[in-house]
Amino acid sequence: MLLGVNGTTLYYEDIGSGPPMLMIHGAGDSADDLSGQAQRLAPHFRCISYDHRGHSRSPLGDVAERSLQLDVDDAAALITALAIAPCLLFSISSGGQIALELLRQHPTLITAAIFAEPGIFSLDPQGAQALFQTVRPAMDAAVAREGPEGAVVGLLAVIAPGLWETLPEERQRVYRQNSPRLLEDMIRPLPSVTSADLARITHPCLVIRGDESLPGLRNIAAIMAESLPNGQLVDLAGAGHLPYFDRPTELAAAITSFATHLPSAAAPHPSS
Repeated sequence: MLLGVNGTTLYYEDIGSGPPMLMIHGAGDSADDLSGQAQRLAPHFRCISYDHRGHSRSPLGDVAERSLQLDVDDAAALITALAIAPCLLFSISSGGQIALELLRQHPTLITAAIFAEPGIFSLDPQGAQALFQTVRPAMDAAVAREGPEGAVVGLLAVIAPGLWETLPEERQRVYRQNSPRLLEDMIRPLPSVTSADLARITHPCLVIRGDESLPGLRNIAAIMAESLPNGQLVDLAGAGHLPYFDRPTELAAAITSFATHLPSAAAPHPSS
């Protein structure tokens, strides 16, 4: 489906019934990456995923370039246009940057948030630097071989080893198409979020990390969960940075369990 908001037209998918949940994908991804997870959650939640501005089926619109603030404004406008406030949030990787700013700037739009390995790099600058020193050479080598569309191949080789080779050709094509957006997101300015900033957020939050993920990403998740007054940390056994690929059933179970203990307005429907 298509919806005109904030000077562009966002492509979104809307399935399931129950408390609404906005699902925010990571850099260079699309709503397609979250479709399997949405299907698993649909018996309990109304799951809404979308292509970020400039990704896949959502055009750049009437702006010269994207920014984190623009992505936040788009998400808030989508929540408002679909009349789903207050809603749950689910985000993955750098999508957590958008979700966190939604919590900070538009707290009344959100009931609770789930962050899967959020890319809030300012929480651990040394860990983030080590992570980029690992990721960047692989990305640079892939870009040298294949041009900008190779960026995602290099990134996934480090954060999700072996995943690229298992992806269908169509999914690979979408990733390649969005690789320039991934490169943009890696250099765009981000707010310097601190633990003190997180301490002001009172929403219930679940932070999920994979026990096979990179140390820097795991440490950021731990710092975030500890800093949030109502934060919880869950480790997914056998999961890497993208648990909707390698542990989708366990990811859905963790989300549903967390939401079950929220106030009734945000709690999921019982299984049929």
